[in-house]
This record gives sequence, C-alpha cells and structure tokens, in this order.
Amino acid sequence: MDSRSTERRGVRALAGWSVLFLVVAVVGAAVAATISAVPALADETPTPLGDVLASPSADPSALPSPDPSVSPSALPSPDPSASVSPYTLTYALSQPAINYGRTLTVLGTVAPAAEGLEVAVAVDGVEVATALTDAAGAFTAGFVAERNCVVSARLTADGTTGPSLPLTVRPLVSTVTGDPVPFLPTRFVIRVTPADYDGIAVARVYHRGLLVGKVLGRVVDGKVVLRLPTPGIEWFSVRCALRATEDYGRKEFTRGFKVPYRTLKVGSSGRIVEGLLTRLSQLRIRVPAIDRYFGVKDKDAVMAFQKAYRLSRDYVVNYADWRKLEFAKVVRPRYASPSVHLEVDKTRQILMVVKDGKVAGLIAVSTGATGNTPEGAFAIKSKIPMSVSLFGTDLMPFTMGFLGNYAIHGYWSVPPYPASHGCVREPVWVAGWVFYRSFLGERVYVYR
Repeated sequence: MDSRSTERRGVRALAGWSVLFLVVAVVGAAVAATISAVPALADETPTPLGDVLASPSADPSALPSPDPSVSPSALPSPDPSASVSPYTLTYALSQPAINYGRTLTVLGTVAPAAEGLEVAVAVDGVEVATALTDAAGAFTAGFVAERNCVVSARLTADGTTGPSLPLTVRPLVSTVTGDPVPFLPTRFVIRVTPADYDGIAVARVYHRGLLVGKVLGRVVDGKVVLRLPTPGIEWFSVRCALRATEDYGRKEFTRGFKVPYRTLKVGSSGRIVEGLLTRLSQLRIRVPAIDRYFGVKDKDAVMAFQKAYRLSRDYVVNYADWRKLEFAKVVRPRYASPSVHLEVDKTRQILMVVKDGKVAGLIAVSTGATGNTPEGAFAIKSKIPMSVSLFGTDLMPFTMGFLGNYAIHGYWSVPPYPASHGCVREPVWVAGWVFYRSFLGERVYVYR
C-alpha cells in the first residue's frame, strides 16, 4: 500500500513539472516575437549600470556634453505677452463727433485702481497724448482733432490696450451774404476750414416755410460761392450741409437773411426795379426791358400784373403787390385750342397771346366803355400797320380787325378801366409785339 501511494505522488509531481515547462515555453515564444519586432533593440546589449560605475576603464569624456554651437540666448524663454495683465483699461470719448481744431477728451479708468500708471492715447496708431491715473484709477487725456480717425489707449507699463473708437471731425464754416434783392439771385459765400476740404456744399432755401430752391457747389481752396434764389421779400432761411468726405464728417448749419423791399412807382430806380421786372417777365407779362429804372412803359406792365391778379389798379408796387409776386403762377388761358390764339378777358381787362396752349405774353388792355366790345369766338380778318379812327381824328397803329369795325390796336391812352368806343386798346409800345406774332385767320376769343 505504501508503494502505491508513492507511485501516485510521483505521477502528480511529473504532471506539475510538465505544466511548468509548458508555461515557460509559451512565455519564451512571446519574448522572442517582441525582440524580432524591434531589431535595433534586439541587436544592442545594454551594459548594466553597475558595470559602468564599477568599471575602472570608463572614460568620463565618453559621456554626453552640451553642444557648444548652441547659444544659451537661443534657448526658448518665457513670452511676456503671453502673461495675463493684472489690469483692464476702459475709456470713452467726450463726444463721437467734434469740430475741426477743437480739443477732444479721452476719459477712462484702470481696474484694479492704481495711482501713477501711465496711459498713452494714440490717433490712428500714433501717440498724441499721455496721462497718469489718480488714486481711483481714473485718467483724462486730450488732443486737438484734425480729421476723421480711430482713437485708442494703452498702459505703457505692460501694454494693456482698450477698444478702438472712431472719431468724426467736422470742418468749420463761416458765411457772408451779399445784399439781397427781391427776385434776383443772392450771393452766398461759404468759407471752410481746413482749406483741404474739397467736398460738395448744398444749400436749401426756404421762404415762409416752403422750399423755394436748392443750390450745389464744390468747395475749392476752402471757399465756395453760391447764388441763392430769392423769390420774395422779408425773411429767408438757408439750410446748408457740407457733404462727408474720407477725411471729414458731414457739417450742417443754418443761416438766415432778410430781403428788404420798398414801394416802387414811375421814377424809382435801383436793383430792386430790376428784380421787379424780372419777376413780371417770369409771369409772362410783357415788359419793355429788364433794367434798373421804372419808366412810363413799365407802369403798363405793372398794370397788367395788377389786372391779371385782381389787385388794386394804381400803377404802384406796394407790400400787397410784392406778396402776390412771391407765389403767383402764370395765368392759364380759358381755351386750350387751337394751340395758337388770342384771348381778351373783359372782366380783368387783359389780352393773352397763347402759344402751344400756354400764355406766351400778357398785356393790359381797355375795352368798350359801355361794355359794347362783342363777345364770342372770332378770327383776325385784317392786319394794317397804321390806320385811323372812324372819325379820322386818331391814329391807330398795328390794327387787327376781327368783326366789322371792331379791332385790336395800339393806343396812347390805355387806362385801368374800359374806355374805348368798342375796340380793344393796347399800349402802343407793346402793340407791335402782338401784331407781328399774329396772323390772318387766327382765332380770337372775347369773354367776360
């Protein structure tokens, strides 16, 4: 029985050794595979550290030494800009837009508050001013504004910067207004500083709350001369603007001026008479000439105006006449066809020469004293450069007969009221103008 137990223990021992050999074989195969995958390492036989230290033949010069070609300054050094500043910088402009040559103020604070920190202010990247913070961390710096720019600031100690702020610089202006005259252009001079501003000046003219004109002009060498329309009397307002350029912002300003007037009559003179006759001509009222003297013929033109616009018929231009001249429109004919014809309005005592359906000329006339001038649609039957009255006592230049003995003709007396025997009287100086612009067969309307 003891022999059997001994036999069984031998079998178990043999099996254990077999398992042990099998494990060693597997581990050895794995190590060999790893060494074959890294041949460079497999070929090197490392020397144990203890052997190196213990070996008396170990040469210290064989140990690695620093490369003398590498300068210590070339070695990486810490980037100061990469460090976080302990401060923040905030500021604002005293105003976003300013006039040329004025001082702009930059106001700001540094946080946390620290006294004595220097802040540099720059315009388009160029330093223009510096300031020191106070105990509260506040600072104020100023500079003279000269053109549109971008303003920034920084702490000189560590380079901390703040926002970039745009600034608009407007040019300075001064104006000179010439002597205004009703219905004549008024000289208006704008002078601009600085002189290198080369933009466009725009002037809008207002009278009694209404826009009456717009004028533009380019500024050259710091100056532009505009001719403003002045269609009236008393106060005018001019709203001006200098348009923005690359270097300067838009500049707006308003000026006012008063246009004087006076009563005019035969014998008056001056530029104001020229203004009156200019306005009458604009209304298609025939004037002998546009000059600066109020003559006898001019009073006929004034009478035509007073009759056409139902004003007092006195040959004198007073305040009521000036006011009416301001916004009066050209009289419209009663008839649109034919496009060329004559019209005689017995109520207003005027004659209209109509061309292309519009009034080309308007004059004062005097019809029959008893209202006997015939009314209706007629045609010019005859044209005689000079004729005489039925009684043979009066010359009648530029006669155009339209019905029997009734005619349109020149006469030396054309009062504000009906005074003829039945014909249509015209002032002699203007009768020829009508005569030579009319033709035989031309339509003539007479109505009240």
